Amino acid sequence: MNIKDVAEKSGFSITTVSRVLNNPEAVSKKTREKILKVMEELNYTPNWFARNLQTSKANVIAMMIPDTLEQSNMEITQGVENIARQNKYSIILCNTEYDRNIELEYIDTLVQRKIDGLILVSSTLNSDDISKLKLHKTPFLFIGKTDHNENETIVYTNYDTATEEAIDHLADLGRKKIAVILSEHPESINAEKLKGYKTSIEKRGLKYDPSYIIKSKNTIEGGYVSTSKLLAKEDRHDAIFASTDTIAFGVIERMKQDDLTPKDLAVIGYDDLDVGTVIEPKLTTITKPSYRMGLTAARLLFDIIEDKSLLDSPQAIMIKSRLKIRKSCGNEKRLKEIW
Repeated sequence: MNIKDVAEKSGFSITTVSRVLNNPEAVSKKTREKILKVMEELNYTPNWFARNLQTSKANVIAMMIPDTLEQSNMEITQGVENIARQNKYSIILCNTEYDRNIELEYIDTLVQRKIDGLILVSSTLNSDDISKLKLHKTPFLFIGKTDHNENETIVYTNYDTATEEAIDHLADLGRKKIAVILSEHPESINAEKLKGYKTSIEKRGLKYDPSYIIKSKNTIEGGYVSTSKLLAKEDRHDAIFASTDTIAFGVIERMKQDDLTPKDLAVIGYDDLDVGTVIEPKLTTITKPSYRMGLTAARLLFDIIEDKSLLDSPQAIMIKSRLKIRKSCGNEKRLKEIW
């Protein structure tokens, strides 16, 4: 059974049947009802757009994520899935690769398919894009702050003050030349982490030098290569803040090549990946509440789906990231883990 059979029995063209499935507003209510009745008689199982016509809901939400394989994003997704499952909703996952054009293409497709809601993680959309998205009246919200979504519903974490706490910790240990290795994406998060770094440096009266800050691919190899560049400087650093744990693992690998210990070079990462608890030295890191961010975002989205007037009453909910002190900073007397 296919769309051609539905067209033949209903007496309408394949184009009209297709419109009922994909763009129902373009078809009169009377025609829609006739075609839907034929689908039922033929036991034709339409896609979820058609089912949506009778219930006004598709029971489908979508998530746009820059890297679906990254652990933090997987934890966010698990949180969203947990709430979606409780509400008997399915999820469409879209991998955007930090590419605005890919995001826009997905939005066009998803809106046409009448999804019930959308969660955008580490979005690259600009203000004009967000304004156009609002015109579709599809409930949406963001996970992660950007320069363009401050007036929207957002679930975010404190990248700036968490980084400040990490740099304060290094300064408390007597570290004075603290380098930063930033991942290439996303820029909005990098900016927040740099803000925290600069705040701590200025507060502690330490030297701020732009040459202390370099960018890296978010890979172990990237961390390794970036650390080699820093170690090649005559004015050697005594600490490195890596913007991700993955980069920090590369830093530690490079340290081993020169037999450096945390007393020589302290290292702090960000994300609290599981591997950080089994490498040596165990990695001091900032734990990001990714799962809780997913749970919170999904609950908010379902509130908006039930009451679309909430689209006009944006909320900003911050869930704190915290420092976990392990062995990679060289002072075992201050070991602690904040869960």
